[in-house]
Amino acid sequence: MAGQSGPKEGEARYPRVESGIPGFDELVDGGFHQGTVNTVTGGSGTGKTVFASQFIYHGLIKGEKTMIITPSESSASLKRDLNSSFGWDLWKYEKEELLAVVDVTDPVLRLQKSIDVDTVEFLINFRKLVSRKVSEEKPKRVFIDDLMAFFTAVETPFKMRSLADDLFGPLRAEGVTSVVTIGTTFGMNEILEYGADSCTILDRIRIGNNLVRSIYVMKMRGSKISNSIRILDISDEGMAVSTLQPYP
Repeated sequence: MAGQSGPKEGEARYPRVESGIPGFDELVDGGFHQGTVNTVTGGSGTGKTVFASQFIYHGLIKGEKTMIITPSESSASLKRDLNSSFGWDLWKYEKEELLAVVDVTDPVLRLQKSIDVDTVEFLINFRKLVSRKVSEEKPKRVFIDDLMAFFTAVETPFKMRSLADDLFGPLRAEGVTSVVTIGTTFGMNEILEYGADSCTILDRIRIGNNLVRSIYVMKMRGSKISNSIRILDISDEGMAVSTLQPYP
């Protein structure tokens, strides 16, 4: 699948990949570029995991091979939460081998978390694990959850940026379209966003007596984007971007 990340010679546009989020693709001129790394940043409770999971689920119902990578925790709780909230049965797609999951229960990650391994070495080995799994499974879509929590022990911004580039590069080379969620707790999210092909920002703001989720696209390389901030709705059916704006 290598070499599929860009347009063929003579083509004016990159192939687009539907996000599966109603209303979002209109903000980015038709969807994510195929073979790109796309970050979704926000604080706790803003909807990052729902956004990325819906991106994966949309691929699954289209019959696409997908992968979820949760380096900080077991994927079992994620699958239960999505099934309880939206009725999405990820176990079904695992059995059909359309969904591959890499999490802390993987023998490589479990072993390294149980012994005293240098942080940078651990991240390098994680990058190798991801590259190998992607090469073996050949998914079209990948979701990496809570990547910032994985990088907080890196001492310098330069090293963090270098390690992020080492992770993002193989994903692009394999031609997969990736969504990576990033938290804002430690205030270093811009370092990872800088190396991404697109950055979407989620927030939860107070308007009067109500808390309202919002979304905007900060950047997307090679694409027109909307400059408006939109309201983000989450219902029993999943997430959708409203035509309404949170501010008058």
